[in-house]
Amino acid sequence: MVVVFLSCTTPPHSRRPSVAFAAPAADPPQRFARADSAIIVALDGVRWQDVFGEDLPTLHRWMTTEGATVGAPGHGEMWSSGPNFVSLPGYTEILTGRPSACQTNQCAAIDAPTIVDEVLDHGGDAAVVASWEILEQAAAREPRRAAVSVGRHHVEHPDLFDARLLEVGRAAGPWPGSGDYRPDALTARVALELFARHVPKLAFVGLGDTDEWAHHGDRRRYLASLRAADAFLGDLEKRVGDHAAILVTADHGRNAAFRDHGGGWHESGRVWLIAKGAGIEARGSIDEPMHHLADIAPTVRCLLGLPPVTALDSGEAIAPLCTNYP
Repeated sequence: MVVVFLSCTTPPHSRRPSVAFAAPAADPPQRFARADSAIIVALDGVRWQDVFGEDLPTLHRWMTTEGATVGAPGHGEMWSSGPNFVSLPGYTEILTGRPSACQTNQCAAIDAPTIVDEVLDHGGDAAVVASWEILEQAAAREPRRAAVSVGRHHVEHPDLFDARLLEVGRAAGPWPGSGDYRPDALTARVALELFARHVPKLAFVGLGDTDEWAHHGDRRRYLASLRAADAFLGDLEKRVGDHAAILVTADHGRNAAFRDHGGGWHESGRVWLIAKGAGIEARGSIDEPMHHLADIAPTVRCLLGLPPVTALDSGEAIAPLCTNYP
């Protein structure tokens, strides 16, 4: 299982040129078994300053002694490709491994394959659990093939989920969100119960209370939601065991004034990535000059042993996270 966290600071959106690597040392590097499963967790709109500056016990442990971090202060940057730093384009970039043509939160359902579709096409199973109902627009070209619970009402393959928890979610109100939004506390319970029954080859979990409280201008509750997400990650770690890689990231950051994000605030494009679990060497902060959200899907492909995508606009696997495989 793989966990990745992403963050970014400035907007050089051009991809870094390929670099020549030094010849291998005489002693071959340690080899790691590929991950049996990968779980991507997205924390909506969480700023890199808060991930690396607040008291978050689980993430701190992963980023310092048990996992690897991309985009840590002083060690390079990670960005959303933008240019409009809002949620649906960010999620689309994470899941497709390409910059998104969609630049609003009102785009039609995706018609290109995502990493979810790729896992399903190669005989694996996949799940998508999210608080924000619109995330399904980016999750998969054929979401009915996966186990899906997004928002309070939309579910595919309900037999794979805890029926009681789904009903509690349907009965809840959307606050701090709106529409069909399901609060994170309920989404987290649905996800953990799903993983208690079975850990799929690939899972995507989207938590959104952080972004909702930030848009309300409530920094105290934003930070409380971030700490609750950190506690969820600790529970997730216990639930899935040692055979999954967990990747934690964000779809976008926030502006300097904290409340907003988007194309008018360049700084809100900076993200981060924290990874821990099967196949992830404990390296702490990785010195990498530049990465983008589009590099997450290629990294997951590498960790799961899926074939790479070589289209010109596709991202690149983050080498320190997946170069030591046989």
